[in-house]
Amino acid sequence: MAEMLISRAVQRLAEIVAILIAKEGSRLSELEENFNWLRDEMSYIKTFLEKADAVESEIGGLDDFIRSTCDLAYDLEDIMEEYFPMLSPPRRNGWKGRLGWFLKAKTVRDFAVEIEKIKRRAMDINRRRNTYKVPDVPDASDCPGKQGWDPRRTFPHIDEVNVVGMKEHIEELEDKLKDQDSEHRVISITGMAGIGKTTLARKVYNSVRQMFECSAWIYVSRRPNPNELLHNIAKQVGLTDEERKQDLEGNLFHHLSLKRFVIVIDDIWDTEHWDVLKNGIPDNFTNDSRIIITSRSKDICVRIGGQIFLYELQPLDEEKSRELFFKVVMAAPQDNDEDGDPSQLENIGEKILKKCGGVPLAIVVIAGVLLSRKRSIQAWKGVLESIGKDEHQCSKIFALSYKDLPLMLKSCFLYFGLFPEDYEISTFRLINLWAAEGFIHGSGVRAVEDVGQDYLNQLVGRNLIQVVKRRLDGTVKLCRIHDILHDLCISKARETNFLNTLDNVATSAYSLAPRRVTTSFQSDASNYVSSNLQTPKLRALLCFDDSTTKGFWEVKLRLRNFKSLQVLILTYSSGLRAPMNEIVKLKHLYHLQLGGEYVIELPNAISNLKNLLTLDLNFLEVILPKVIWKMKQLRHIRLPHNCRAPSVRGFHLDCHRFHPFEVSLPNLQTLFGLPVKVFEANWLHKIDSLRRLKIYFITKHFIGVLSSANSLLQKLEELLIFSPDDMKSALDLSRYVSLRKLFISGSGIVDFTRHDKLPTCLTELVLYVTNLEMDPMVTLKKLPKLKFLMLERDSYLGEKMVCSGEADSFPQLKVLKIAAKSLKEFVAEEGAMPELKDLTLTKCIPRMRVPDRIGKIITIDPNMRAYETW
Repeated sequence: MAEMLISRAVQRLAEIVAILIAKEGSRLSELEENFNWLRDEMSYIKTFLEKADAVESEIGGLDDFIRSTCDLAYDLEDIMEEYFPMLSPPRRNGWKGRLGWFLKAKTVRDFAVEIEKIKRRAMDINRRRNTYKVPDVPDASDCPGKQGWDPRRTFPHIDEVNVVGMKEHIEELEDKLKDQDSEHRVISITGMAGIGKTTLARKVYNSVRQMFECSAWIYVSRRPNPNELLHNIAKQVGLTDEERKQDLEGNLFHHLSLKRFVIVIDDIWDTEHWDVLKNGIPDNFTNDSRIIITSRSKDICVRIGGQIFLYELQPLDEEKSRELFFKVVMAAPQDNDEDGDPSQLENIGEKILKKCGGVPLAIVVIAGVLLSRKRSIQAWKGVLESIGKDEHQCSKIFALSYKDLPLMLKSCFLYFGLFPEDYEISTFRLINLWAAEGFIHGSGVRAVEDVGQDYLNQLVGRNLIQVVKRRLDGTVKLCRIHDILHDLCISKARETNFLNTLDNVATSAYSLAPRRVTTSFQSDASNYVSSNLQTPKLRALLCFDDSTTKGFWEVKLRLRNFKSLQVLILTYSSGLRAPMNEIVKLKHLYHLQLGGEYVIELPNAISNLKNLLTLDLNFLEVILPKVIWKMKQLRHIRLPHNCRAPSVRGFHLDCHRFHPFEVSLPNLQTLFGLPVKVFEANWLHKIDSLRRLKIYFITKHFIGVLSSANSLLQKLEELLIFSPDDMKSALDLSRYVSLRKLFISGSGIVDFTRHDKLPTCLTELVLYVTNLEMDPMVTLKKLPKLKFLMLERDSYLGEKMVCSGEADSFPQLKVLKIAAKSLKEFVAEEGAMPELKDLTLTKCIPRMRVPDRIGKIITIDPNMRAYETW
C-alpha cells in the first residue's frame, strides 16, 4: 500500500515541477535539484518496502516504519493538492501575465520550503531504515513463477466452482423446500465462516424461487438496520411505495400472509434481529411458504427455527477439497513454459490443500493465488512456503491472497472495506469511486471505466470478490465481499490509515488522521463529523446510514473543515436536508453521491466543483440550475425521475429560450435521467462522448433529434427510453453504429414492423409495456447480432408467437425471456434460434410446439424482472 502511495505522490510532483521548470527555467533550479533527490530517495524507499512485503519476517519496528513512510507519502500528496492549482502557469500574456507570475513568487517559495521539509523527513526515514535487517529477496516482478499482470485476463472458472461438493446438499434442501410438509417452515443452515452457507442458500434459492408467488433475499450482518431490512423485503415482494411508507410492518405482514413466499435471511448474528423482522414476516403460515436462515451460530438457528430442520455444514472431505481445488487451478490455459510433470504439481497441491482445512473459501482463494502465477513446481513451492508449516493456515492464506495482488489492485481491493458488511455494491458506483480516488486511469484509447471493469474482473477471478448479479452481457452489475475478506480489508487498511470505520476511529492508536472514514448502519456519522477535528485531510466520507436523525446541524457546520475531501456519499432520511452550501465549497471533490426522501435544490455554486467527475443524486425531485450543463469535466450524471429548473412564483429563473446558452459536456459518458423539462433536445448535439443515456418521459422533439444525424451516432452504446403515453412518433436508430443495448418502455416509440429502423449492431433488447399487437418475432428475427431478447410485461398483447426456422432467423440469439400473460400458443420451428441456451417464461403456455432441444431448456419464473439485469 505504501509503495503505491509513494508512486502516485512522486508522479504528481513530477507533473508540477515539470510545468514550473518549463516556465521559470534556472530560477527554479534549486527546486528541481530537491525534486530529483526526493524522487530518487522515494524510489529507493519504495523498493525497500516491496522487498519487506515480499518476505515473512517479524522485524521489530517495521510496522512503525511503514506507517511513517505512508504518512510521508500522504503529506506529499497533500502538498500537491494544495499547491498545484496555485502554481499552474497563468494563461494571460503581456503585463497581466507577468503580474501573475510576480504574485505567484511567494507561493513558489512556500512550495519549495514544503518540499525541503519532505526531503528532510525522507532523509530521517533513510537513516532509520538502516537499523532494520530485511532479507535481500528479489522484487515481486522477478519472483520465479510470478506472471506479468494482464488486467484483461479471463478466468474460465468464475461462477462455477463454488458449488463443487454441494450437489447432495442442494438436492436435499430443494426437496425440503418443495415438500408440502408444513413443519419445515424455517430451514436453517449453520457452519463456520467460509464454509459455503451463503453459496448453498443462493444456489437453492435461485433454483426454487420461481415456484413461489414472491421471494426476497436479505443480508443481515453484525450491525443491521432492521427497518431498512424490512423495506428491502417489502420492495422485493412487491409492496407499493405508499404501502412501504405507511405502516410498513403491518402491510408487509398482511401481504405475505396472502402469498406463498420464500425469504432468505442470510448471516444473522442475534435473535434480537429476528424478533424485529418477524413483526413483518409471518412465521406461523400454513400455505407452504418457506424461510431460510444462515448463521455461524448453531444456537441462534435452533432458537429461531427449532431443530425440525437444521442443516449443519461441515468442512469438505479430502476428495471434495481436491475436486474443488483442481477444478479452479486447472481451468486456466496451460503455460508454454511449464516445467515439471503434473504428478509433482499435484503432490504440492495436496500439501497446500491440507492447510485449507476443507474450508471452501480458503481453497478457492489460494487457487486464485496459484492462477496468478506460472504453473510450475518452483512457483507452487513458493506459495506453499509462504503459507507456513502449520496445518489449517487459513488466516495466512487470506493474507497471502492480498500480498499476491499487483500493486494497482491492492488499493481497489482495500476499498471494499469502506462498504458495510454484506453490502451489495453497484459496480458502476464502485468503478467511479476508484476513478475519483485516482486508483485507475484510462489506457490509450480505453476509457477509465473499461479499465476499472478489467480490475474488478481480476478480483472476481481471484475469488476475492463475489458476484451477486450479472448483466445480460456477462459483466458484473452487483458484487459483494465475504465477511472474512472484508475483515482482511479493514485490517490491512488500518495499518496505513487508508481507512477507518467509525466504530474504530475513536479507539485506534493509529487513526489520528484517517484518510477515509465510513459508517456502519447504526453508527452516528453526525456526531463523528461534528466532534472530530483531527481529520482536516480526510479524503473520503461514506455515510450509508439513512436513519441518522440527530446532530444534523453539526454536520452542516463542520463539513467545511474537510477541505481535502474527494469523495462524499451521504443519505438523509425524511425531514433532513443536504448541506449544499457547505458541499459546494469542497473544491477537491471528485465524487458526490447524495440521496434522501425530499426535494433538493442545487445552487449555482455547484459549478465551483471544478474537479467533480460523478454527480449521483437520488431524491424525490431535484431542482437543477443550467450551470450543470457547462461543467465540462463531468463524466457521469445520475438524476431521479423528476427534475425541474429553479423558479420564483412559477417563473423559471433558468429560462434560456430568450438568450443563447452553450452546453459544454465534452467528457460526459453517462447521463441517466435526462431531464426533458430543463434540457433542450438540441443540446444532445453538443454531447460528443456519451455512451449511456436514459430518458424518462421522452417527447417527440427528443425522438426527432435522436433520429437525426447527431453526435451520438458514433459512440452511444446503451439507450433506455421511458414514454408516459402512446407517442405515435417512431424512433429511427438505424444509423447508430455502436448501440448494443436498447430498453424501450412505452408504446409507439419504435415501429417494430420495420427492422431497418433498428441498429444492426444491437445485441440486447428489452421491451416493456410496448403493447404490440403484431408478433414482434417477425421483425426482430432479422437483427443479425441480437443475443438477448426480453419481452417484459405487456410488451406483446397477441395470443400467438412464432419463431421462424429460416436460416437467417435469430442467428445469434442465446437468451429469450417472455412475460407470457396473454400468450396461448408458442411455436418454435425446427432450426429456429440455433444458439438458444435459455428460454424463460413467466407461466406455462397452453399450446407449445418446440423442438426437443428447446423444450429441455424452458424454465418458468413468475418473478422475472428484466430491468434488474441492466
